[in-house]
Amino acid sequence: MKELNLIEVEQVSGAGAIMDAAGALGAGIGAVIDAINHDLTQSSQNAGQILGENIGKIVETHLGLHFPGSVHF
Repeated sequence: MKELNLIEVEQVSGAGAIMDAAGALGAGIGAVIDAINHDLTQSSQNAGQILGENIGKIVETHLGLHFPGSVHF
């Protein structure tokens, strides 16, 4: 069993569940805005996804979910 350091955890963990969910929610809201405005560039969808992911990242960091101190495998 190897204990991973913070950098190794960051490299293998990817996005957390909260970050993924918030990004999907933001993308969905942005897609609705794009549809209402007849915007074919998906700019609101992309902006919503980025905003949602960043909010999710902040929540995960605050809760200590994104980068735990150590992980055992």
